[in-house]
Amino acid sequence: FGVTHAEGIFVVGLSPHILAPRVQKIRETEAAAGRDPSSVKVFASITPVIGRTREEAQAKYDEALQYASEEGGLVYWCGNTNIDLSTFDPDTEITEQDAGTSDTRVQSLVSNLSYKGDDIPKWTPRNIGKAVALGASGPVPVGTAQEVADEMERWIDIADLDGFNVGHITTPGTWEDVVEFLVPELRRRGRYAPKGESGTMRERVYGSGQSRLKDDHHGSKFKFAVYRK
Repeated sequence: FGVTHAEGIFVVGLSPHILAPRVQKIRETEAAAGRDPSSVKVFASITPVIGRTREEAQAKYDEALQYASEEGGLVYWCGNTNIDLSTFDPDTEITEQDAGTSDTRVQSLVSNLSYKGDDIPKWTPRNIGKAVALGASGPVPVGTAQEVADEMERWIDIADLDGFNVGHITTPGTWEDVVEFLVPELRRRGRYAPKGESGTMRERVYGSGQSRLKDDHHGSKFKFAVYRK
């Protein structure tokens, strides 16, 4: 459905290596459907904690942890997946088979459990609760704007992402830090639009002049030069 109708797809995972094969499959399916593989933009969830210094960012993160609820995070994950992890020991590693589901709406969340890379903790109920409590199953990079931008670029390079869906921990707080510190750094790297960019939302994604659906989109066949009254 997404490859046919979407212009953007949101994905979530704790490691870019989880998302890389998923994004590759999206691109391949687009091509097989006759669309440009870059037509559907893929955005990953990320929740940055930014400070002027690494120490300031770590202090913000440590304070946020005091208010984060491991149990609340686990309830959120179980509610989204319709899988009850309360029957498992909190420190028992959960496999994709243990949490098996035929619900296609949550398969991407459940399939994350098959990843066993050393860049994330084991998939235990306790660790799932901790991860979701702050980052909603996505990464929570902690550091200066330069360090967070480095991490974002690493994810882009590994997973072939087009951008990020930025989450927040505090408000006010997170958004202000993103605007004040992260956006200028991303602009310096050519990763964010320059100031004063005009155009429609679609043009900001696809480029100037692309204010309507691209020709390879299913909906473009329903366009009219002049609509009948």
